[in-house]
Amino acid sequence: MKKIYLSIVAAVSLMFVSCTADWLNTDPSTAVPSDDAIKNIDDAQVALNGIYRLASAHSYYGDNYLYYADCRGEDVQARINKGAGRRVSPYYFFDVTADDNFNITLVWNQPYKVIHQANSLIEKLDAGNAGNAKPEEVARIKSEALAMRGLALFDLTRLFGMPYTLDNGASLGVPIEIQTTLEDHAPERNTVAQCYEQVLKDLNDALGGLTKEKHDAYMNYWSVKALLSRVYLYMNDNENALKCAEEVINDNGGIYRLFTHDEYPSVWGKDFNSESLFEFYFTMSEPSGGSGGEGAPMVYADNVKDWNNLILTKAYLDLLNEDPEDVRHVFPHLPENAVADTLPVAAKGQPKYLIKYPGKSGSVTDAVSTVNPQDNDLCILRLSEVYLNAAEAAFKIGNTEKALTYLNAIVTRANPAKSVTSADLSLERILKERRKELVGEGHAFFDYMRNGKSVDRSGGWHLTMPEDARVITPSDPRVALPIPQTEIDANPNIVQNPR
Repeated sequence: MKKIYLSIVAAVSLMFVSCTADWLNTDPSTAVPSDDAIKNIDDAQVALNGIYRLASAHSYYGDNYLYYADCRGEDVQARINKGAGRRVSPYYFFDVTADDNFNITLVWNQPYKVIHQANSLIEKLDAGNAGNAKPEEVARIKSEALAMRGLALFDLTRLFGMPYTLDNGASLGVPIEIQTTLEDHAPERNTVAQCYEQVLKDLNDALGGLTKEKHDAYMNYWSVKALLSRVYLYMNDNENALKCAEEVINDNGGIYRLFTHDEYPSVWGKDFNSESLFEFYFTMSEPSGGSGGEGAPMVYADNVKDWNNLILTKAYLDLLNEDPEDVRHVFPHLPENAVADTLPVAAKGQPKYLIKYPGKSGSVTDAVSTVNPQDNDLCILRLSEVYLNAAEAAFKIGNTEKALTYLNAIVTRANPAKSVTSADLSLERILKERRKELVGEGHAFFDYMRNGKSVDRSGGWHLTMPEDARVITPSDPRVALPIPQTEIDANPNIVQNPR
């Protein structure tokens, strides 16, 4: 763990790392000593903005964490196994190593930076550094920091730990950090169950100070409730998953609603749409250098050289083709000038690129030349997921009526002539709808693992891979990423994951 804190200067010598990106036209953070960092509520808001920017950056949601779960599933695959595909192929082939800086070390460090900065801010607020600010403003900022800390710990646990449902969280997760520490801090790994307990505590503690108003680009009450529905679902706590999901769906006062069938093709890439419970905001002026976002949407793009690392699989196209009238046919795309690839001949000429991230100036129905994913916001919590969470949780506790209601909200939106009947309702049918609706949004692998289902990449266009990488079971030790070798070397208390 020592490496984490060395990588962001020192746990107590700096309050916040320097970020040059614009965050809704507010400077996100400044590199100043911790004793002077927070003097009033405006300083606290600047510090909070820095936490959000860290979470949206490269090696976290700005890159690996968005596509990780998709490229380990059945519906998205690496385009090639060398060259540009190197960004995702170690995950895809399940052969990532502990010394892989891009796919392991940075991916471990970045969420811990978020956690450290959240701890620092919370401690400063508790110490009264916001001065005579309104108590509700202090509570809101502290609550958002708690929510981001909970999100970061949840994300670390689901990448570096085994599924909670495998053994009720008895296996090792990651170290829980809830206060700032010295450089020589050397914690042990907590269990997955302990990590989830802390995640739930942070998220539930955050609720009291959060606004129920729309709060674009920031966490609010409804986004945290949505995240709680996801966390409870991962724990197989279906009663609480349903309760949280239904509160978001039924009680949000109309500030969030599902896309309609007719508007569905036109909403992608637009800022803060009606389903966006929480998203990271980007423009072409950030990060510094004017390059836009950190790259997560560009791994799916068909026209960004050296970035288009992921494509849809034949399995996904076959799934979508079960209903030719499904509105989600707008996503698979084959532009005339698609970047050449080395896929099998059978994949040539197929609409295999996912155009779910067209950028602010494009749309999923535009010509490829007008699509630029670099300024596409990153939606982390979307209302459609909450409906599907509710459907799955209701089905698992035996409430068929509610399961059908929430599932059919998504099914009939995709095609108003279709619906699922009680005779057709099953967990498999609900998970199939999750595959159709949430492709490219970072859910697929986790959906399989938490439900005790294997991932099978045996057919279609999947690249040649070792036989033991074709079918991945939830108990396969490779489900959990290796702990970075730098952490193992620096901290004798850190135990490596088995391989």
